[in-house]
Amino acid sequence: MTTGPIEDLEWPTRIRARVVEPGAAPRVHGFDVQSDLARHYRFGETILIALTGEAPDEATGRAFEVAMIFGSAISVLEAPAHAAMLSRVCGARPSGIEAVAATTLAERARSIYDELEPAIPRLLVGSLNGMAPRLAPRSTTERDAVGRLRTALGAFASRVPALGYDLSLDAAILAVLLACGLRNREPIECALCVAGIATTCAEAFAATPGDHRSYPIDLPKFVYEDRS
Repeated sequence: MTTGPIEDLEWPTRIRARVVEPGAAPRVHGFDVQSDLARHYRFGETILIALTGEAPDEATGRAFEVAMIFGSAISVLEAPAHAAMLSRVCGARPSGIEAVAATTLAERARSIYDELEPAIPRLLVGSLNGMAPRLAPRSTTERDAVGRLRTALGAFASRVPALGYDLSLDAAILAVLLACGLRNREPIECALCVAGIATTCAEAFAATPGDHRSYPIDLPKFVYEDRS
């Protein structure tokens, strides 16, 4: 019998659970989901525990939820809600719509992280060192939104030193996520996706399946010619 590199290796007989421990009393990073998390933690705090492995203090948990709420307003002007809505109009099943929403939200999160990644060390310490123009808001509306974010954070804003600068909303939200303990690409992108999934799907579900005439198709003018 011929064997190869796969057959010659010893393989584990079980999948190792690294975050969620299954069973009658499932746990997330050691926290009992049903008897501890469900009773003593908010959903946002549970997400933060899943992403960091540590229970946040009350102020951090609340700040994380504030950042997630500010990041939830994904309108139909942005690709995730637009694509999800269009899939609904085309008659996709709910699972397909949710898949479109999740995929486009993931790409949006990747794009945001890629754009802001060079500034992350500066956002952490609150010293932009010449990067301020790149991170500035694009409009007065966006500047006002960041002001409301500072207000919503309350005393926690003092733990986000970068908020002392004139930041875009994406940069401000990222600064808050960093202050809440998210440090790497994976958990930050995941948080940005989770923030928008419900609103993106809700926007899609509000459309009527098959109502193609409600979609503003703008085709170029054309003329039929008889070539016979």
